[in-house]
Amino acid sequence: MKIMAQPKHYLSALLFWWVASFFSVQVLAQASSEPSQVAPVANKDIVAAAVGLTDEASIAASAEPSIVQSVVPVKSANDERDYKYIELANGLKVLLISDPSTQESAASLQVAVGSAQDPEGREGLAHFLEHMLFLGTEKYPEADAYPQYIAKSGGSHNAYTSLDHTNYFLSVRPDFLAGAIDRFAQFFIAPLFTEAYVNREKEAVQAEFLAKIKDDSRRSHSVFQAVINPNHPAARFTVGNLDTLADKPNEKIRDLLIDFYRRYYSADQMSLVVLGRESLAELERMVTEHFNAVVQLPRPETPSAQPLFLPDALPLEVRYRPEQELRELRLSFPVPDSRSYFYEKPLTQIANLLGHEGRSSLLSALKAEGLAESLWAGENDFGPYGSSFVVSVALTEKGQNNPELVKAWIFAAIDTIKRDGLERWRFDELKQLADISFRFQEKRSPASLVQSLARNLHLYPAPEVLRAGYIYEGFDQNLLQFYLDYLRPDNVFVLQADDKLEAQQLSPLYDTPYLVQQPKPVLTLAVEQRSQLKLPTPNPFVPGRLQVRDTVSKNKLPERLIAEPNLRLWYMQDSQFDLPKSVIRIQLRSPAVGVDIQTRVQAELYVAMVLDELNEYSYPAFLAGLGFDVQATARGLDITVAGYNDRQGLLLTEVLEALVSPRLESSRFANVRGELMRRARNGDKQPPYIQLFQQLVPTLYEPAWPSAEIADAMGNTGLADLKNFGRKFSLNSQVDMLVYGNLLPAEARQLATLVGQQLTQGRPINQKGKLKLLTSARGGYERQLSVQHNDNALVIYHQADSDRYSDRAHLLLLAQSIRTPFFNSIRTEQQLGYVVFAGAMPIADYPGLVLVAQSPHADARQLRAAFDDFVSQMPEWLADDLDLQRSAVLAQLQEKPKNLAEQAGRYWDEIAAVGPAGKVDFKRRKKLIKALKQVNAVTLRTFAYRLFDPERRLVLGTGPMATEAEPVTKVTDLTSFKASGKHYIVP
Repeated sequence: MKIMAQPKHYLSALLFWWVASFFSVQVLAQASSEPSQVAPVANKDIVAAAVGLTDEASIAASAEPSIVQSVVPVKSANDERDYKYIELANGLKVLLISDPSTQESAASLQVAVGSAQDPEGREGLAHFLEHMLFLGTEKYPEADAYPQYIAKSGGSHNAYTSLDHTNYFLSVRPDFLAGAIDRFAQFFIAPLFTEAYVNREKEAVQAEFLAKIKDDSRRSHSVFQAVINPNHPAARFTVGNLDTLADKPNEKIRDLLIDFYRRYYSADQMSLVVLGRESLAELERMVTEHFNAVVQLPRPETPSAQPLFLPDALPLEVRYRPEQELRELRLSFPVPDSRSYFYEKPLTQIANLLGHEGRSSLLSALKAEGLAESLWAGENDFGPYGSSFVVSVALTEKGQNNPELVKAWIFAAIDTIKRDGLERWRFDELKQLADISFRFQEKRSPASLVQSLARNLHLYPAPEVLRAGYIYEGFDQNLLQFYLDYLRPDNVFVLQADDKLEAQQLSPLYDTPYLVQQPKPVLTLAVEQRSQLKLPTPNPFVPGRLQVRDTVSKNKLPERLIAEPNLRLWYMQDSQFDLPKSVIRIQLRSPAVGVDIQTRVQAELYVAMVLDELNEYSYPAFLAGLGFDVQATARGLDITVAGYNDRQGLLLTEVLEALVSPRLESSRFANVRGELMRRARNGDKQPPYIQLFQQLVPTLYEPAWPSAEIADAMGNTGLADLKNFGRKFSLNSQVDMLVYGNLLPAEARQLATLVGQQLTQGRPINQKGKLKLLTSARGGYERQLSVQHNDNALVIYHQADSDRYSDRAHLLLLAQSIRTPFFNSIRTEQQLGYVVFAGAMPIADYPGLVLVAQSPHADARQLRAAFDDFVSQMPEWLADDLDLQRSAVLAQLQEKPKNLAEQAGRYWDEIAAVGPAGKVDFKRRKKLIKALKQVNAVTLRTFAYRLFDPERRLVLGTGPMATEAEPVTKVTDLTSFKASGKHYIVP
């Protein structure tokens, strides 16, 4: 059920952290879209009258009583925010959240309409409408007015379209909330649907479709859509393209957009969540002022319910060929909608048993048989259009060749649950853990919180909207049995990924080869095999001591309790969050790691084997709110243990013992190594811009190697190499450690002593110069890469002159200033691609800035010309709004951590940023803020001029990027390239 923690390649960790953080505001998967931006509209094309939003209608709406219902939801005892649910007279559901201490305000509005409502032959219309609402309103007709306002507030915004709903969301600095809500509300009152941008934004939808044409999640979903009931909404193409959104004789797509909006975007189909510093009364006034004008429309007819599969269609078995090396077996069982049983949570209870990863579990048995690497079980919810219970298994090569045996084990586990799993104590344990989790709930980011609560308002009664996911009330054995009865061989859809499949049948639009097979009878396991399966025993990690300790240390920053040559310990008792939790961070700097590609790969494999060994033991701890992770890095090993501190010492002891004395079983080695090799090879199957990113760090940083070389080196590494690595990785090493939270100084010292005994041997070796970054990549260097994708991509990386605070501050401010204009120019105005972004991207803490685009029709040379044109025009406007942009960056830097983990992360960043000879400076952020305040228009323009010098950049693309006349130095040999020039020595 849990995805097991895996060692992360240093490149992957950097890349995916950075891309994920950026794309949290830029890109969402599966028929989602980035907020659309447009140029000012010359002739306002007001659609308000066309959709019935006349002045008279607005006046009539405002004359009615504004509030018809008010409720205070149940909240966590640890939650200091104030909540109020109201329902407006127009039927709009609203949850108000007052948090005077928040440094980020946020809002989300969800409409209970999605791609299921797309007209026949006009698939993607709901998604297209989502794009269009960002492109100007009657009150704010300039197409980029909304995104520019959000950007200058230091915030973010986006939207996504699903089968049964569409969600719009934003975050801003608190002082900008009122203005953001004003602009946001106009989406749902009087959008423009300007014809020029209707025609232009179709290209953006087409680019989104083509950008993900080889995405395996979409390709497998297209196979699913091809074989299910064609009348079910889930069978529809949801993204849209130039064919489905084209104008037709006597039917313009703009008219269909307006009709769709007028039919479905009704106030009583919307839920809104707003979080701000204001009082509940002030938030209520803000919301009613702006959202009372949203019109309640006649409710359209509800389509008749359709089964996911036609009668007698099941059992059904399909194999498909993915683009990547995937070995997955997925069993989907159609089940009745379970949303009304949120008190009992029957499918969650079943998933907890079937997806358990502890000893004698289904996954444990599959691993012992050499059939699988990981497993997940849970509900796949289609909203009001049905549901299915899914068991997904990542197979080994043996499992790929023996799917019938894997299915036999799955059905044997289901039978075990039916026979022995319907016991009340299991329900009570889940309830106990959920109660603890709700009681000690930590703050989430406002943007994430409002999104999830906007959806909850459509699913749960208002009083339960905050705790619905934590409620376990009313154990019902008959209800469990009712759902278990659907998990049977004659009610299953089996989908298997097979990268070697040869098939003639192709799924529509995505051209995924697939083959429909006649299901075979389920095998019966031998008695001795079935006896391996046992249900979980009572969880020994359920925390018993949940007291928050009295404060014994009043230090405002971590203090160093141990300062030995090979062990340094920083400690701080938490007095801010008042939780019975702690975070323990450990960094082992080992001279045995990263010397060459062989030692780097040995560290990856060694950690993977240790994690595999620990999974059965640690899984109950994970369920009880106590987790850990071990990662191989270019320095050595990073270890984290976090959660309820009651059993932290026990878990840390097990982790350390496994690291020092692992079993390294030969029966598991081949499969673990094969899984890591497969992941590394799949790097070449990612979207083009991701592939360029994956090459960026190995081009400049060492020790670092491309993923293909990593995969080859793993293939040449044996179990004997790992055993040898295990004997030497802690020799002459150094350890830095942070203990932060609900632990006392004596406990921290005790843990540190344990760590020192296990992980340090001999005298530490000075490793200065081990990690370094090339900082003299001058002269217009470029790397051309071949990718297996029809889209082209370009990545241009610009390095700052130094890592001084002044350069860091200027780069952050420059990145903030160009983010929205770059997107507006390349994506919205020129429609060069769906994936477009610019942002700060430090490598090894050295400041840099990146410009990125992926295009279905422009080649790398055309993209570079567009980038150059943007940069050449930048002096005309850069620093015109310097104070606003500076305030946005300052707000991000000055934002206080929202929870224990974030605060620990900040402390750890400072500790890890210096070597053993350096002095930890917990005031680096303050120094950066000071430098940021000293930036002025002249210094920013001067900095930008130097940074964007064509002779001072590294260009990576999927084809030729320069004209034949340009003097360009092509990078072909990474080793010699990285050895040349000046380097930044990483502490």
